[in-house]
Amino acid sequence: MPSVNGTILDATAIINFRWLDEWEWLQQNYSPLFIAQEVLDSDRLELPTREAAGQYLVPLTLDTEEMFASFVEFGIKVPLLSIADRSTIAIARHRLLICASDDGLVVETCKVYGVAYTRTLRLLSEMVATQHKTVAEVIIMADALIKERGKHIAPGILANWRKSLQ
Repeated sequence: MPSVNGTILDATAIINFRWLDEWEWLQQNYSPLFIAQEVLDSDRLELPTREAAGQYLVPLTLDTEEMFASFVEFGIKVPLLSIADRSTIAIARHRLLICASDDGLVVETCKVYGVAYTRTLRLLSEMVATQHKTVAEVIIMADALIKERGKHIAPGILANWRKSLQ
């Protein structure tokens, strides 16, 4: 499902890929890779994550009236979205980028507004499909995200994902 226009990552996706250290694969399959400037400006990113973002992602800003209008609309209709998330979705929507996120509210907003999105488990599945990793390797990667990073994935979703790999 890669887009010719590229992919924008939110904070959750950046953190996941910093843990996985699979930037080269992501660049080969989803580039160009972007980040909303508001995510970079957030004081919530740890230094190693901010450094990875600076190394692998090109910052984008809300640079059209349409983007800013979407940003404002998301603030009204989905008030629990952070400024960084609203910016990420607005940029994805108007630049026709894939929005990479594991944040449930971001994904739901993408669905409502017709913004293409992907999640980490789907990206791990595509690593198998592109023969970059084996099934066993991506299962280990998902387990590491859960155990070491502390990522929450619902047991049912994880079980269905594992079954889909077979």
